[in-house]
Order: sequence, then structure tokens, then C-alpha cells
Amino acid sequence: MTDETENTNLPAPPPAPRRARSVTGGLALLLSLVTLIGLGYVWYVLSYKAHVVGLDVTSSFQAQSAALVQLDNKIAALSSAQTADRKAVKDLARREASLATNHRPGRHWRVRAAADLLLIANEQLRFQHDIPLALLALHQAQRELRRQGDPRLIPVRRAILQEILQLKALRRQHTSTMALELVALAHSARTLPLALPRTPRATPPVAAKVEPEPFWRRAVYGIWRDFTSLIRIRKEPVHERALLAPKRAYFVRENLELRLYGAQLALLEHRPALVGANLAAASRWINRYFDVKARASQTVLTKLAALQKDTSALKWPDISLSLHLLRKLSRAAS
Repeated sequence: MTDETENTNLPAPPPAPRRARSVTGGLALLLSLVTLIGLGYVWYVLSYKAHVVGLDVTSSFQAQSAALVQLDNKIAALSSAQTADRKAVKDLARREASLATNHRPGRHWRVRAAADLLLIANEQLRFQHDIPLALLALHQAQRELRRQGDPRLIPVRRAILQEILQLKALRRQHTSTMALELVALAHSARTLPLALPRTPRATPPVAAKVEPEPFWRRAVYGIWRDFTSLIRIRKEPVHERALLAPKRAYFVRENLELRLYGAQLALLEHRPALVGANLAAASRWINRYFDVKARASQTVLTKLAALQKDTSALKWPDISLSLHLLRKLSRAAS
């Protein structure tokens, strides 16, 4: 009983000062405001950088993908047309063989068939640039004239032989050196340096004796300095190159290799126009996404320019002499 009376008689503790509570609440509010501004600033910087990095590259990749799809469709259509032409020539040769064995045609029929085959060879070489099909037609025409056994057709057979040799030499010239150079360029595309973004060198700050400032003033000044550094105005003498993220370097190199392998495939199919188009696209791709100041990039660009020059300067042989001679002999005989 005495203990309870003694505890009740003790004096109460003094209340906390109101000024300390207000200062604590103000600091908490200031810290929460600074944290909110910092989070908003970080979100803005990340979203802005992601937009700048992915804007140009995504659209360019979509355009290149659509162009590659169109190119694949054209190649498929040309391949089907070439297959149909080869089938037509083979059917013609088979019908000719069956007619030769069953009906025993005369000399005029064989000369007319040889003229048709020579016309097919000229059209395939001039419009389709199909050397194998042109060679097949020339060999079949030579066979028909040899079966005829007419000595007046010897100049025509000699002209056909010269045309066959010219086409074979042209075929060896296409597939010997240029195809190997294209394969080497496709392999070197895996090691070409990309035009990656380069961070500018930061200048070391100059030490100066200044009086210490309050914490809130330094925080506000730092946020304002970071906000004003987001906008920079500079003048470039040339167009700025497209910068790529390191994750997308794989797709850039793969597209460049596809262009070079497409040029090699067109070269093996003896289509110089398609070879030149693929080489020009590869050069534009290197100039846009790779570091052209590097020695390896300059070497590849020089080789591509040389290959384009060789492809454009290539002249297809004229195999119309045998057809003109055969038609002249046919008119003289009639």
C-alpha cells in the first residue's frame, strides 16, 4: 500500500518539445519528396534510353525482313520458271527422239528442230542468263545437225562448237574465284567491328576550396544538373550512324552473311543482276551498322566494290551466229 502511494506521488515526466517534433516531420517529408523525384527521374531516363535505342533498329529490321521475304518469293518464282523451261526442253528432246525412231523424218524436219533449239538457247542466255539450259539446247542442236549428215551444215556445226566453248569458259570464270571470295567475305563478317555507342571521356573535376553547403541545397543542385544534361545540342558534319545494342549484333552479322551467301547463290545460278543487287545491299549494310573506320571494314568494302565492278563489266557471249547461218542456209535451200 505504501509503494502505490509513493509511485503516485512521483512527479510526471516533462512533455517533448513541439519544435523537435516539427523538425522531424519536415525532414521526413523532404526525404520522401526527394525519393519520389529521384524515382521519377530514373524512370524517365530508362524509358528515354530504351526508346532511343530501339526506335531506328526495330523499324530497319522490319523493313529488311520484308525485303528478304520478297526476295525469297522472287527467287522461288524464278526457280519454278527455270524448272518449267528445263522440263519443256527435255520434253522436246524426248518427242524428237520418239519421232526420229518411229516416223523417220526427213532432212528439213531435223534442220527445223535444230533452229528451234538454237533459238531456245539464245533466249535462255539473253533473258534468263541460264547457262546450263543454253548448253543443253546447243548440244541437242549439234546432235541433230550431226545426224543430218549434210556437208553444207559444217560451218553451222563449227559455230555451235565455238559457242559451247565460250559458255563453258564463262561458267568456269564465274565459279572459280568470285565464289571463293564471297565465302571468305561471309566468314569475315563475324569479326567486323560494329558501330557501338562510345561514352565520352569525363574531364577530371578541378579541386577548389569552397565552403560546405547544406545537404538539401546540394541535392537540389545535383537533380537540376542531371535534368539539364538530358538535353544537348550539337552539330554533326555528317549523318549520325545508327547505334546498336550488343544484344542485336548477332542479327546484324547474320543478315550481312545472308546477303553475301545470296550473292554466291546467284553467282552459281549465273544471275549477274542478282549478284550486283546483293553486293550493293551488303555495302549499304556495312556503311550503316559497322565501323567503317576500322581496317577490316575498309578491306571488305574494297573487295565488295571490286566484285561489283567485275560483275557489271561482265559481258555475255553472243551465240546467235550459228542461228543466223542456219537460217541463211535454210532460205537458200528453199
